Amino acid sequence: APLAGVTVVVTRAKAQASALTEKLLALGASTVGIATIEIVLPVDGGVALTTALASGNYDQIVVASPNGAKALVIAVEGLTARMGCDAVSLPPVACVGPSTAAKLDGSALRVNIVPARAVAEGLVEAMPEAVSGRDRLLLVQAEVARNVLEVGLGEKGWNVDRVVAYRTIDAHVTEDDRALARTGDIITFASSSAVERFVRLVGRELVPPVVASIGPITSATATELGLNVMIEAEPHTVDGLVAALVMWATSR
Repeated sequence: APLAGVTVVVTRAKAQASALTEKLLALGASTVGIATIEIVLPVDGGVALTTALASGNYDQIVVASPNGAKALVIAVEGLTARMGCDAVSLPPVACVGPSTAAKLDGSALRVNIVPARAVAEGLVEAMPEAVSGRDRLLLVQAEVARNVLEVGLGEKGWNVDRVVAYRTIDAHVTEDDRALARTGDIITFASSSAVERFVRLVGRELVPPVVASIGPITSATATELGLNVMIEAEPHTVDGLVAALVMWATSR
């Protein structure tokens, strides 16, 4: 097993950690889960998202993360249950990457765009120009998100309405978590907010020696916070992260 004898600290929210953890365990790693993030409903409880979908006003939906996609599916299911399937006309969905698109599998939503580069900039590049000045786009994001999509899609002629699908809040970190962090050989970060929160809630001095990041935006945040990123996933997905860890382990 390529990761035998390696202890990996997983910092994803509890609801999301299992996919990564299962893959690491299957490759022989020991895993330590320290959730620094909790995913919760937006302040309005999701009303704005449901209202926007029910309006039928949009030509395109854009989803910026797997959590956003999950919230979108839940909103659509709630709507179709209430209004009947035929009453809800859903525009196609552009997803920031394959992990986000995968969350829409089996739903009533049709994915029409997944960029080759799984970052916001890649999605802006992959999106077509708006056909007319009336084309409306619903941007489904976290409460706190970079404005790359909103600005970039606006520049392509889309009328962009941004809707908050979820919030991330600090998870409760215990002394036990801090003790566990010390046992790690590698730590994985799947978002900038996970890095920022780990450093703030657990402590920079408890970051394991090898830092692995899911992509360039997360790596940049880690570097800014004084961490030395040794592994970066390519593609920027959970599978890409696992593959990068295996490559690192087999080349040491």
